[in-house]
Amino acid sequence: MTDDRNGPGFPEEGEYVLTQDWPGEAERLALLEAMVDPLCRRALTAAGVRPGLRCLEFGAGSGSVARWLADRVGDPALVTATDVDLGLLGPLAAAGVTVRRHDVVVDDFPPGSFDLIHSRAVLEHLPAREAVLDRLAGWLAPDGVLVVTDCAIDTTAAVPAPVGAALQAWIEVLGITGTDYAWACGFPDPLVQRSYRDVGVEWLRPDLVGGGPVARFWALTVERLRVRIVAAGLADDAVVDAALARLADAAFVAPAPAFVATWGRRPVPGS
Repeated sequence: MTDDRNGPGFPEEGEYVLTQDWPGEAERLALLEAMVDPLCRRALTAAGVRPGLRCLEFGAGSGSVARWLADRVGDPALVTATDVDLGLLGPLAAAGVTVRRHDVVVDDFPPGSFDLIHSRAVLEHLPAREAVLDRLAGWLAPDGVLVVTDCAIDTTAAVPAPVGAALQAWIEVLGITGTDYAWACGFPDPLVQRSYRDVGVEWLRPDLVGGGPVARFWALTVERLRVRIVAAGLADDAVVDAALARLADAAFVAPAPAFVATWGRRPVPGS
């Protein structure tokens, strides 16, 4: 296979390719929510979410975590949900949540704006993730809590071919844009290094069961990136087709990519 870096569909450094304009994206995000929302809720509960907290959910996607936060804090107006694409957040705004177009890399909030900040599957995609993480503490109140949930995978060696090959191609094609799925494998170290207090961590290690919702999520994710995977020479259509067939086969079982959440209380200034 060739690596045609001038061909159509080839990903670029810094490009976010999992945009909401793909026809299957709403289903893909709904499957992600079903799979990972329980982890996010456990982490947020462990971090101390309670009534009255001012919350920020950045990169809110289709808004399931922000909706849950609005219920837990007792007033939807206390929750701010942001994204660079607000196409799926209309129902949140109608329910009273503050919905705002906001790019976490370049846009700011006043110091101490929030008691709790959460993101899911955002920092992993940002080449400037470390700089963004440095900025987040300033948006927290003195005892505010940061909760970060990301995908964590550094190898697909345990996943049989052709599914393992397709998932490896997914990792590598997004790596071209600056995504780093191995970054979260080191959680909670990014918070420990920044002197966050009361740090915790929890893992989700689901299985790929052919035809099930986790397998369907990863099938849609691979299909979503097919054009870019092929354009980058990381796998051809035959490999992708074979992987999708296995992911739909009830006889197929393998470990799925993991997700991990870490949380901690804002560092004491000067620590």
